[in-house]
Amino acid sequence: MSIIPVVLCGGSGTRLWPASREKNPKQFLSLMSGYSLIQETVQRALRVSGSQSKDVVTVTLGAMKDGVYGQLSKLEGDASQHVLSEPCARDTAAAIAFAALYIEKNFGKDAIMWVLPSDHHIGDDEAMKVALFDAAKAAMEDYLVTFGICPTRPETGYGYIRVGEKMDDSTAHVTDSFVEKPNRELAQQYLDDGRYLWNSGMFLFKAGRVIDQFEKHATEVLEAVKKAMDGSLDQKEPSPHTYGEIDKQPFDKAIMEKSRLVSVVPCDPEWSDIGSWESLWEIKDKDENGNVIEENAKFFDAQNCMVRTSKRLVVCAGVRDIAVIEEDDAVLVVDRSNSDIIKTLVNSLKDEGRTEVSDMAQKAMPAMPHEYEIETGKVFTVQGNENENRFLTVLQGSVQVTTLKEQISYEAGENIFIDGNMVYKIKNTGDDSLRLLDVRHEKTRDMSKPASVNKSVKVLDAA
Repeated sequence: MSIIPVVLCGGSGTRLWPASREKNPKQFLSLMSGYSLIQETVQRALRVSGSQSKDVVTVTLGAMKDGVYGQLSKLEGDASQHVLSEPCARDTAAAIAFAALYIEKNFGKDAIMWVLPSDHHIGDDEAMKVALFDAAKAAMEDYLVTFGICPTRPETGYGYIRVGEKMDDSTAHVTDSFVEKPNRELAQQYLDDGRYLWNSGMFLFKAGRVIDQFEKHATEVLEAVKKAMDGSLDQKEPSPHTYGEIDKQPFDKAIMEKSRLVSVVPCDPEWSDIGSWESLWEIKDKDENGNVIEENAKFFDAQNCMVRTSKRLVVCAGVRDIAVIEEDDAVLVVDRSNSDIIKTLVNSLKDEGRTEVSDMAQKAMPAMPHEYEIETGKVFTVQGNENENRFLTVLQGSVQVTTLKEQISYEAGENIFIDGNMVYKIKNTGDDSLRLLDVRHEKTRDMSKPASVNKSVKVLDAA
């Protein structure tokens, strides 16, 4: 049985502003450890499933692709080998159809996909492993399996699953229904009822089986994704024009609510989607007064507070139930439990044209150079960004670069200028590992003539 972890990496984490920004979303933040949320997700998926890093498939947006490569390249192994890049966000139905078609072609129709959001936290690996084992048994019987989290409070920010009859020889149950995010009164009723679970957004199924269900329940989404993939240079980079025409549909509505082959595995792996400062406060270590223990934060006569500070000492005195989030260009003080107000606040700032919504506004920082290592015969895909100047220096090895226009070879010491409007397919054609240095800057100066320390320069002209 082959389990392929499929990590969905999109969204900006609005309710975690000002730490999370459009250009530095929450999945790239280190909120629980020295690793970012996406790095923790990949490492956990490999520990729990026993899969290899080279089998990880990540679906992200073109604007986030470089950030994903940078995050995954810091992990052991080759978790960045299968990064699929959506030209634009079309919701989770399109993203999962994209992954399923890619996996069916590269791993086979019976490969089991374990779909995981990139920004969730799970504290109990063993509980997750038990749930995955039971889910895999149901998936092998051609069910689409979801993981239901045992609720601990009347949460209004999650969808719910009503649990049906237990399946034979498993903790899996048939699913009676999916329920939208309820109001507080209804959420309390679900909690008291005992038959409702939080919808975790994690799924397990065979690639071929979920494609069958797309053909039955969401044909237009599947056919549009196929067309976009077929019209691209690399099936990891669908045609932007075709992909952009796909209707936005969540996977739950497009498939899971319609299919008659859905089961749910109840589990309690200490799960949190870390969607707000409130949810982060809940899972963090606290002192005897309920204040989150954080370096450089002090509390005097304060209760149930949380501070996140990057540099300065932040002190809370005589207050309760607040969160203080300090960044270089913004400070947020908010009722810790009122996560919805932050979304309203961010939208208001966006309407005012405040750049702090998208990036660290007062601090123009050049992107740090990345170094990539690519095994012989492997392919690395790069998509340009019209807002930055970028070039790759070949540090070691030889490479073949293909665009829609041409194909050129490069050797060590040479540079590849990356045009902002093009996609580059880069293949290691040497006998040893290929090492590339990726350097980029905001468009404040002409980078068409890379640094003179390099032996020679070759430019791919997109004109």
